Amino acid sequence: MSEFDPLTTLTSRLIAEEVITKMSEFEAIQAKMSDSRRMLPYISKQQVLKELGIVDNTLTAWENNGLQRYKPNYKTSLVYYLIDDLCKFIVLAD
Repeated sequence: MSEFDPLTTLTSRLIAEEVITKMSEFEAIQAKMSDSRRMLPYISKQQVLKELGIVDNTLTAWENNGLQRYKPNYKTSLVYYLIDDLCKFIVLAD
């Protein structure tokens, strides 16, 4: 049975700690965003701004960096986001 060198062991621990931290952040954000009254996995742009306490420019910057927005097929100015997409984006962009 071969043993790992100290650098490999340290690196493995740091990676594991980072994964645990990111998962905890994800779960906290998901809990904040998941309202039991919501029936759909989507949240409106206005709700995102209000619940996360961010401004429109921040959300626009997130979209420019890969956050997917969803618009209904009918003619409307409403914009929605998948709650899971938002949570993942916030955690991974950190």
